[in-house]
Amino acid sequence: MPIRVDLLALEPNVPGRACLTVKKWQGAEEQLEFSIQRNQDSFYLQEGQVWSNNPFWFQVSRFDVAASGEALEAQVGPEVVDPLLEGGASSQFRIELREQGPGQSDVGVVRPGVGLLPSTAGGETRSTYGAAQLTAPSAPEPEIPELPELVLPEIEAPVEPEPITPEPVYTPPPAPVKKSNKGLIGLLIVVLLLIAAAVVFWLMKRAPEPAAPAVAATAPASADACTLESMNSLPELTFVQTCIKAAPDSAKLLEIINEAKAGKHCGIAQRLYANRAQAGDALIANAYAHEYDPKYLKASDCFPAADNATAAYWYETILTQDPNNAEAKQRFEELQK
Repeated sequence: MPIRVDLLALEPNVPGRACLTVKKWQGAEEQLEFSIQRNQDSFYLQEGQVWSNNPFWFQVSRFDVAASGEALEAQVGPEVVDPLLEGGASSQFRIELREQGPGQSDVGVVRPGVGLLPSTAGGETRSTYGAAQLTAPSAPEPEIPELPELVLPEIEAPVEPEPITPEPVYTPPPAPVKKSNKGLIGLLIVVLLLIAAAVVFWLMKRAPEPAAPAVAATAPASADACTLESMNSLPELTFVQTCIKAAPDSAKLLEIINEAKAGKHCGIAQRLYANRAQAGDALIANAYAHEYDPKYLKASDCFPAADNATAAYWYETILTQDPNNAEAKQRFEELQK
């Protein structure tokens, strides 16, 4: 019976690293090795993240038993994770696990799981297959413009009156001096008011536009995330990420996938299928299995030929969520023969 192999993200997720999980293995847990072969050209993954027509064996000194007791686990690094993620959504990978030297050997299909990140992702926390939301960076503090230097007009000091010869009766200072002081104070007030008005006008002119238009501009993006127009205009990876974030229901997602197939956007169809099927959507997983099942296959540009191992993989995925699914159980058993 073929083994079931999954390449799953670690907890917490680490770019370029993953957990290789093997189920239904009947051999030993120590001194094992595996090879990975891709379907496009039947080349084998080599050391150094290159592909060649000669098998290469990655050696694992020991697999650990999973907490459930039903699988074996071993961590793998960028030498395995990066080439599988770079292979594209249409790529299929065959894995053979064997004991070093003569002994047990078995084969299966392996695919990158939900949330896996390449080693080049750095600090990213979200990938093609969906993940935690980035914390939006805090808005920069507004720049306070440097105000022009305030230069007041030079004011001549009042001329001291010449001393007055005392008279028998004291006479107060002449009234014209007081009128001159009031006029000077009024002039200062007018100058200050004009400068203040100029500063306020300048600040209002430099103030940023209200944020509301930006929100309105981005709002349609989520509503149009999964349309045919977006599919034709956006890069494949960007479209898949935004469409997954919009979270259409299963029926709507099948319509989008059919549009992608009709438009020969095969990578988009494959990625949408795989993401939702691995997340536990039985309807999508069943439709994906039918794309490879010889009983249901309708050959197309995106799915030209049957693949029993891949169909069995997705039927088994359904059974892990719903063990009583009669159709998935029947087709899985028949494809194993």
